[in-house]
Amino acid sequence: MRESVEEAVHHAVVAVAAAAVVALAVALFLLWRNKRVARAGGGAGGGGGGGDGDGGAIAVAVAPLPVVPLADVERATDGFHPSRVIGQGRHFTVYAAAPGLAAKRMRPHLVLGEPGGRRFPAALRSLAVPPHPNLAGIVGLSEGPGERVLIVERASAGSVGLDALLYHGGTDAPLLPWPERAAVAAGAARGLVHLHAHGVAHGRVRPRNVLVDAAAAARGPCGVRVSDYGLSTFLHSDDGDGDDHGRLDARAENDVYMFGAVLLHLLTGRQWDGGRLAHWALPLIRAGPPALAEVLDERAGKPADKAESRLLARTARVALACVANDGRSRPRMAEVSAILDDVEAAYRRRGRSPEHDVDGGEERFSGCLLAPSRSAHRSETLLRLPV
Repeated sequence: MRESVEEAVHHAVVAVAAAAVVALAVALFLLWRNKRVARAGGGAGGGGGGGDGDGGAIAVAVAPLPVVPLADVERATDGFHPSRVIGQGRHFTVYAAAPGLAAKRMRPHLVLGEPGGRRFPAALRSLAVPPHPNLAGIVGLSEGPGERVLIVERASAGSVGLDALLYHGGTDAPLLPWPERAAVAAGAARGLVHLHAHGVAHGRVRPRNVLVDAAAAARGPCGVRVSDYGLSTFLHSDDGDGDDHGRLDARAENDVYMFGAVLLHLLTGRQWDGGRLAHWALPLIRAGPPALAEVLDERAGKPADKAESRLLARTARVALACVANDGRSRPRMAEVSAILDDVEAAYRRRGRSPEHDVDGGEERFSGCLLAPSRSAHRSETLLRLPV
């Protein structure tokens, strides 16, 4: 009798212990899940990226990209007919689809190889962001045996890559004067800020991925759209799984660096050439006038006066801060965008009234590339405008 009681007590103790272990495991899982959800959908008030609208590691919850049946995509592109091809790239062939949309069909060797085909569905669903006038957004995805397709917003007719505008056959014809270049820089920066604010880094910021409707660029933000964002998360091997929010800060810093390179393209009209452009231009930008004048693309026209020279100097100093600083001390895209928006607005005021002061509130923005953790002495050297 006593033995049976002891055995019953023993079983009861074991059951209670097992229940406690299960309860602890469930509690730990729920805690981990809640933290992950909070990090992925924390909005502007979340931690890790600051509350300045740039996003940093902040991700705002957005509905995932819809999955479009492959049969519908094939009907919209006439079975991926060659007559529908509107673009060719190393990774995708682009087909005209429904009005305002294009289908980017991944090349077969990427579908069958690694990591492109394997990572495609999960990586693409993480790229959903709300529409923005400065983004050629990804609006859906489609897949089937041997097929991976992106559905993207199609840029307006007449839009071309910034590289084609700057380097069209090497001619010396005047092209993209300074006011339009200011609009292109500001519009592209706004598009990148929007991506970062929703937890997405571009990954391949370069002139060919900045689409410009040259006729509309000076009229409003819809003249400039950033395209092909986020594709590096599944097209290239790395240590992550294509949806690694922990690496967003580093990717966003890399976006800032590459955007600084785009600014150098706009300012100089020269190609990157493996980084030689930066080695040539940055010392001249640091030196200020008259050395700075050697950097500027003559095809855009000489600065009309000292006021325009100051606007170009501000833009050059932004490029310097983006490219010359190490990752931890680079400005955030929101800070870069604030200055370029101000430069663009100054050009608009200048167009309405040539006598209007176009300094654009120099004191208000002269230090906005500095965060409290950054070295004021180093930043002062980089960002102070020459007098």
